Amino acid sequence: MLKEHYPIIVGKSVYIDDITPPNTAYLHVVRSPIARGIIKSVSGPEKALLAFTWEQVKNWMPVRLFGPSEGLQVVRMPVLANGRVNFVGQPVMAFVVEDRYEGEDLADEVSLDYEELEAVTDPERALETEPIHPELRSNVFMDQPLQGGNLSLKEKADVLVRRKIKQSRVATNPMEPKGILCWWEGDTLNVRVSTQAPFGVRNDLHELLGIPPEKIKVSSPPNVGGGFGNKSGGYPEYALAALASLKLGRPVKWIETRSEILNNAQSQGRGEVSDMKLYATRSGEMLGMEGVVIANMGAYAYGINYFTSQFVARLSNGPYKLKFASVRAVTVYTNTPPMGFYRGAGRPEAALIHETLVEDLAEELGMDPVEIRRKNLVDDSGYVTPLGLRYDAAGYREVFDRAANYYRKLRETSRGVSLVTFTEIVRTSPGESARIEVRDGRVIVHLGLGAHGQAYESSFKGLVAEELGIDPDKVEVKTGDSEGVKEGIGSFGSRGGTVGSSAALAAAQELKRRMGGKIDLSKEIAVEVFYRAEDIFAPGAHVARVELDRETGMFRVVEYYAVDDVGRVLNREEVEGQIIGGVLQGVSQVMMEAMKFDERGNPMCSSVADCGMLTAVEGPRKVTPEYVEFRSSLFSGSRGVGEAGTTGALPATFLALEKALGKKLSSLPFEPW
Repeated sequence: MLKEHYPIIVGKSVYIDDITPPNTAYLHVVRSPIARGIIKSVSGPEKALLAFTWEQVKNWMPVRLFGPSEGLQVVRMPVLANGRVNFVGQPVMAFVVEDRYEGEDLADEVSLDYEELEAVTDPERALETEPIHPELRSNVFMDQPLQGGNLSLKEKADVLVRRKIKQSRVATNPMEPKGILCWWEGDTLNVRVSTQAPFGVRNDLHELLGIPPEKIKVSSPPNVGGGFGNKSGGYPEYALAALASLKLGRPVKWIETRSEILNNAQSQGRGEVSDMKLYATRSGEMLGMEGVVIANMGAYAYGINYFTSQFVARLSNGPYKLKFASVRAVTVYTNTPPMGFYRGAGRPEAALIHETLVEDLAEELGMDPVEIRRKNLVDDSGYVTPLGLRYDAAGYREVFDRAANYYRKLRETSRGVSLVTFTEIVRTSPGESARIEVRDGRVIVHLGLGAHGQAYESSFKGLVAEELGIDPDKVEVKTGDSEGVKEGIGSFGSRGGTVGSSAALAAAQELKRRMGGKIDLSKEIAVEVFYRAEDIFAPGAHVARVELDRETGMFRVVEYYAVDDVGRVLNREEVEGQIIGGVLQGVSQVMMEAMKFDERGNPMCSSVADCGMLTAVEGPRKVTPEYVEFRSSLFSGSRGVGEAGTTGALPATFLALEKALGKKLSSLPFEPW
């Protein structure tokens, strides 16, 4: 058992809500009950310690735009609604009370008067309806053509296949929802927060509150109860808690409820619509792709949620040697919560696009789906896609060949079997910070990323000890604290283990250099580095077998094989857990998970039971991970695996189900009725 797991298993781990200093007050947020409307009046509870509306805050959540912004229709999300609401769950008012449960009672005293307007929740319909923001020309935030390669080859294709797929929104649902505790010491803001990225929270609070970043100290509790992308930056509630603490001169805590997280800003991912074509020759050579990816950004531009359509479009090439691509990346506003990032964040959606098209092409040509993939697979030396993604050298063919053996064997006895292959982008850019200090006979490693279930301490301490030539028991690893290093990025995008371990090794090497090549634990010294890295790729090939109950239409994944290039296994137990956990989430998206809305924009999910969540009863009976170790160019040699399971399981389950049904599917999740 890993050291980090023991307190969790025995129920002694510390989460954000376990930390309550004396004199703590509680923030309560009043949210919109309608999806779209004009606020006529708001009156708050008389007994609250403090209350906020837009008039007291007058600020918007940050948007991080990349590249040229010409033509983009940017509407940022107000911290509290500024006269209009645009999704059920949007914060309208906040107040502070002495006791958390008192907040529930006082919320009944809040009076909100609205004029309800027609809502739109479907991204395709949003293209045709009036703008949800009256100052805009349309609901289109962005419509960007992405093109590259030899586009004239389209005219030379012998065959094309087309597939349109509509994916439902899904909720991130970590075990512990978000939470924050704020208090001030003079002009310094102290923040304890359940986060994957302490510096992401610090940067957002810096922008929202106008406080110098060095005056904001952010740290996470020992356990954050999972993240899945939902805990990567700042939220309106964080800014409100900080403002309330400043005004009251006491600690203020906000703990998100399960019903809040289901419909809060950035708590939902997926939701794209893709309509794509694959062009090929009669011999099975893939030439290129063409089509459109429409992303449902939700009600506001927030963080980098607008970037999803571009990200999915660029990744839809898959691990294949295509010669051209022409894809429109469209992002639209709807009256749903601003989209966030759910485990995989574009990778699974792109894998579903390219693997359904390849499977359709094999069927159209009467070719073996294994051989058509092998024929077009990139070489292990890497590849540059028509849209400019640079695949580094990796074990593309080895993972595929191993998975193909499982596929052949299962196909001998079962119809509902699929083989998919993909290459997962690992967001190691721009790099990560690490600081090592020698103190009191020990080596302490500080990292700016926030662990949320990856056992970084166990994974990194052995690497550092080996590099320094010391006993691992003399090494301590600290994550999740903005005070440990000068700057940091975070743990998301499958990057934490890979770039975090490399940064730790870079710091260890610098420490050795400073000490003349020999580590002396009796001295006190500290070194800090920012290890720079480019994005790398982690190929995988997965096989799923499903069994279908033809009377009920229900299905189950009975066997699953995940072959992934992990570069270098840093911690076998943790890699296995990451792969299996990711597979469960990918299967769940096909089987049951969905955040749906009625015609007025009301969410049809008020609990976990409503929106669907896989349990051991419905989950795969057997998941077998297998690893290829084609070392990456990073110092640690590893590749990210945090999203590999989800990326492979979504298309693998989808295609295995299609084969069992004997029919094509066009939406997720699968609904037997």
